[in-house]
Amino acid sequence: MKKLMFVLIAALGMSCTSYAQMTEKEVKKATKEAQKLVKDAKNEFDRDDIPNKSHAKQLIDQAMKNQYVKDWDQTWYEAARIYNYYFDQENLKSYNGRYDTVAMYKYLNDWYDFALKADSLQKIPNEKGKTSDEAHTKLAPEIHRNLTNLISGGIFYFNSKSDFKKAYELFDRYFTMAEGDFLKSYMEQDQNYPTFKSVYAYYTTMAAYNLGNWEGTIKYAQIAQDDDEYGEAATEYLCDAYGNMGDTVKWIESLKAGLMKYPTENYFYTKLLSYYDQKNDMAALENFTKEMIELDPEKAYNYFVLGLIAQQNKEYDKAIEQYEIAIQKDEKLSDAYNNLSLSIMLQATDYVDSKANVDYRSAEFKRVMAQEKEYYKKALPYALKLKELEPSNISKWGLLLQQIYYKLNMDKELKEIDKLLGQ
Repeated sequence: MKKLMFVLIAALGMSCTSYAQMTEKEVKKATKEAQKLVKDAKNEFDRDDIPNKSHAKQLIDQAMKNQYVKDWDQTWYEAARIYNYYFDQENLKSYNGRYDTVAMYKYLNDWYDFALKADSLQKIPNEKGKTSDEAHTKLAPEIHRNLTNLISGGIFYFNSKSDFKKAYELFDRYFTMAEGDFLKSYMEQDQNYPTFKSVYAYYTTMAAYNLGNWEGTIKYAQIAQDDDEYGEAATEYLCDAYGNMGDTVKWIESLKAGLMKYPTENYFYTKLLSYYDQKNDMAALENFTKEMIELDPEKAYNYFVLGLIAQQNKEYDKAIEQYEIAIQKDEKLSDAYNNLSLSIMLQATDYVDSKANVDYRSAEFKRVMAQEKEYYKKALPYALKLKELEPSNISKWGLLLQQIYYKLNMDKELKEIDKLLGQ
């Protein structure tokens, strides 16, 4: 085995040495032959009497692999033309429903690659100091007309293949092409680009997010934030990306900015609430929430948050007051009913605990028990409203009602709840 490896290595070394020792005449001859591949590909492709362009493609594929013409602009220019044709052919088939989708978008992507390669080579001054604009002049118009096919390709890979990597590559390429120099003059006149830019950026954001590409998520979410329909969702992706990157400062800034722009959305509040709760910084959250009330006094969730802060501080009267304001603003805010009921029950517990020294045989003890029931009677309607709003969330309202029915000696209802809870 060792001997065989030595022979192979020696052979490779001879090959490299042989190439290095080629004379200038031999290099010119090899270059001429390689250029002939490109010219033959061009001639076959341009002939109207040859409808099948497969041989032209074979020739240009060979040429692109040939080291003698890999830096010749015409190699890539002709490759772009031929791959444009192959994309068009698959695209035409798509109208009949029988086409190779994967191949079509690969031709599209390769076509753009080859066009940009040709253009970059033509921008390098030749021995006479001249450059060429042929690739840009002749290829850019058609590329511009087909640019949104990159978006279609990205959607295909995202929805049909769940291939988020490929989807992101195509979406990202759309923006790279749209904002690059090659199509600059066309995009400046493109009235659709500003209209759909934020929508397409949202698609790209989703693909990046699914990949865990946080930098890509941030990049495109910042563009998508301007979209009327997807702006709020894009802002959520932006916040999550900063959070996943561990950039707490940017995360908090983006959450607050999102809350200012979308004060009716609960996502930003929920994240901030969780953060301040973990940091045990309820004072900061309370101040921020009060600022939000000044900006949007009709947002029910503002008052819910103040109620929650008061509840955590065991200021139940204040909590109940804020929850009641919350449900006045939004009668379907189910969490407010949940916490309202719970706060009243906690009041009952505190009240009974404060009377712990009362003799259970005394008349005062009977009054304490009667007062405890009043608390639970007050809590009952809120728990029932919660049940009405979230009928499938049995564990949520079931546990509340179970305790209330027990305290109010509502045996029939208690048995029904016990059964629902599997007890």
